[in-house]
Amino acid sequence: MEPRKVRKNYHHGDLRAELLRSARTLLEQQGISVLGLRAITRHAGVSSAAAAPHFGNLTGLLSALATTGYEELAAALEPVLEKGAHAAGLVYVRFAINNPGLFTLMFRSDVIDRKDPILATASTRTSRMLTLLIDNLKDHPPQRTRTGTRAAHWGKVHGLAVLAIDGFLDVLLSSQGEDMSLEDLLDDALR
Repeated sequence: MEPRKVRKNYHHGDLRAELLRSARTLLEQQGISVLGLRAITRHAGVSSAAAAPHFGNLTGLLSALATTGYEELAAALEPVLEKGAHAAGLVYVRFAINNPGLFTLMFRSDVIDRKDPILATASTRTSRMLTLLIDNLKDHPPQRTRTGTRAAHWGKVHGLAVLAIDGFLDVLLSSQGEDMSLEDLLDDALR
């Protein structure tokens, strides 16, 4: 009889990716408050110690997940950058609506490590895309600095994204009695 070969790969094949998938699933289904290492590893079907070699701790895992979010947002923005700030704003808000948990995580400094170099690179890439859009605006108010203009535009788009994922835009639509879809409202608000 031949001795059994010890498997070098975990049964998931790519445990790091599986842990990120599990974290994202839990995040989108149950919210950020359930994202403990035990819950994530249990969902992935592995021991709670299995995440340590890949992420170190929960903050490392959530920072990697937030990195994924910034990469996906940048990939969604890239094709519409040439269409301008309005198109990019719509993509930004749609991304938040389609990924509410992930979007919230990306901006939660209390659970991610903003100094993580990979996260910082992904976040900076997205930020640079948005800065370039603002810098290229034709109707830049002369009394505002570029930084002020950028803050105002980002505040508007980000605020709409947060209102949308928290359900407040739906409340606004139903209370105003206008025959308008959420998409129509976003299009109008971002003009």
